[in-house]
Amino acid sequence: MLKSARIWLSIIVLAATLIVNANAQNTTHAFLWSAKTGMQDLGTLGGSSSALGINNAGQVVGTYESGDTLRSFIWTASGGMQDIGTLGGDFTSAAAINSSGQVVGAASDASGDVHAFLWTAASGMQDLGTLGGTFSGAAAINDRGDMTGTSSRAGNVRYVAYLQMPGKHMLRLGTLGSDYSYGYAINAAATVAGASPLNNTLTTNHAFIRRKGSHMVDLGTLGGDDSTALGINQSEQVVGWSSYSGGYPPEAFLWTATLGMQGLSNLGGVTSAAQAINRGGLIVGFSDLSQMGVTHAVLWTAPNKIKDLGTLGGTYAVAKGINDRGQVVGWSTLK
Repeated sequence: MLKSARIWLSIIVLAATLIVNANAQNTTHAFLWSAKTGMQDLGTLGGSSSALGINNAGQVVGTYESGDTLRSFIWTASGGMQDIGTLGGDFTSAAAINSSGQVVGAASDASGDVHAFLWTAASGMQDLGTLGGTFSGAAAINDRGDMTGTSSRAGNVRYVAYLQMPGKHMLRLGTLGSDYSYGYAINAAATVAGASPLNNTLTTNHAFIRRKGSHMVDLGTLGGDDSTALGINQSEQVVGWSSYSGGYPPEAFLWTATLGMQGLSNLGGVTSAAQAINRGGLIVGFSDLSQMGVTHAVLWTAPNKIKDLGTLGGTYAVAKGINDRGQVVGWSTLK
């Protein structure tokens, strides 16, 4: 796979799912879960598939394997799973979709560089450019069309989070003290959540939020060295994962301005992470069970109230996105 594509995967996929995705040895399929229907297999267009985002209309986006690379899909209840094209290369990764059906992610162009893209059904895939380097990727989009993600700067020696408003160029958001930061989520007010190393040894990341027109706020940790923010809602509730004192394993957290960072309950195992939060405060992610090597998608209705969403029959599943109707998407191994 292209070097830039590997960078994007390490930033978005591995950072977002920790060791779970890296440890997967079996085929995975994208899923859609609701309280009414349970977990529904969305299938694939080839090889494994993963659902990464869902909007309030129930449209789902994600990736599927095509040979030795990744391609992007959009899924609807009426049309099923459809490929959304490329920027001229062979790699695409759709990360999020808003209520207007605008999809963002990263895709390789004909030269092999990977750039952030914006896709619509009417206009297809549009190259959003970079902050001066050869790499960028969009991770999230709100309903106004404001986007965030990560881009390299000139020389490709610094990678920073950005905010991009409709029709505007990318605005770099700074860091917490290093040359690196990563934008993972954005809310209706264009507040961005993500992570940044505290110095250029790159050994310690802290979760941050960055309000529009302001500076990054370090959200701290649950007592350990590392944390990453992966989701934010309109009330500025932030979710992600953090280590406790003594390092790993990481645990899911919820952060609010009044209570700070608090750990979320788990299914009895040692590792968990919160991936997204909706307007009503429902949180999704994953948690290990007490059985070794078993991980399930989960839904938190409160910090101490966790619901096991199960799997598609395999030993692990990850919930990656949730809309305001409580529909959940992610991926799972099969029987």
